[in-house]
Amino acid sequence: MIVFVSTGSHTYTHRYVAAKVSGFRLMSYPEILLRDRLPEATYIFSDFDRLSFFQLELAGHLYRQLAEAGCRVLNDPARALQRLELLQGLYRSRLNTFKAWPATQVSEVDRFPVFIRKIRAHRGVLTDLIHDKADLHAQLDQLLDAGMPVSDLMIAEYAAEPNADGVFRKLSVYKVGPAQIATPSVHERHWAAKYGELGAAGSEGYTKDLETVRTNPFRDHLEKAFDLANIDYGRVDFGILNGHPEVYEINTNPMIEPSTQHPYPERVEAFRLSDLAYLEALKALDTPHSGKRITVKLPDMLAKRRRRTRLWPGYQWMP
Repeated sequence: MIVFVSTGSHTYTHRYVAAKVSGFRLMSYPEILLRDRLPEATYIFSDFDRLSFFQLELAGHLYRQLAEAGCRVLNDPARALQRLELLQGLYRSRLNTFKAWPATQVSEVDRFPVFIRKIRAHRGVLTDLIHDKADLHAQLDQLLDAGMPVSDLMIAEYAAEPNADGVFRKLSVYKVGPAQIATPSVHERHWAAKYGELGAAGSEGYTKDLETVRTNPFRDHLEKAFDLANIDYGRVDFGILNGHPEVYEINTNPMIEPSTQHPYPERVEAFRLSDLAYLEALKALDTPHSGKRITVKLPDMLAKRRRRTRLWPGYQWMP
């Protein structure tokens, strides 16, 4: 059995996997933290950026109890780095060449162009490219005036480049325990490639992408990034700048939904190979169901069940 743990409103990301892999079970944090006994299984924790500090601490307690009981557990909630801390660590370790700052340190921004985005939410960029300090202050003030909290805003240096046809390519690789699986890239004419444009890469681009899926040429660099982030399961998104991989983020709850239709057969084949390798890597993590149950004891402050239920906003209880 494999138990994938996420916020209640984001279990949909792995419904495809639950339909494909026998014994793959989706559970929300409210659901799993209300239980006093859990089955012996492989557990994958995710969605750390959607948890409050207190919920994250509880998840850390549960991770340790499951591990001490002999379960295989992926993604330690107490150690996994989130977006801003990860980018700053990657720059310090020279795995990335670009810098990132919290919006509260706008005066320390010393390289341009930059853009502003959320630290926790998955909304993409909030601004276009910003080329000087005066415009940065103005753009930040507009976001604050609109009600966005400064504590959840960050500034990132631009680190991307288009190909000769003006198309940007965002690459992605899954980490599934010890395995890495390259997955088809996003191609888009906008510098902040997020959703992709159908056919933008052309035959040559999709052929190149198929080769990347087959070979995963940046494996060693990405393994160092995963190690730095303390993440055992997730998807790293990155770009190539001057031949160097630049990591943008690692999503512990990526959308798993391979495409089976595309006008270019190279693209369809890339999805097929990636999907097959991903599912096989996941099945290798499975813990055979033994019927053993693990007693869970959370901190004394949550000893009463009614106190646990107060920790979860309504949207996190949604199926």
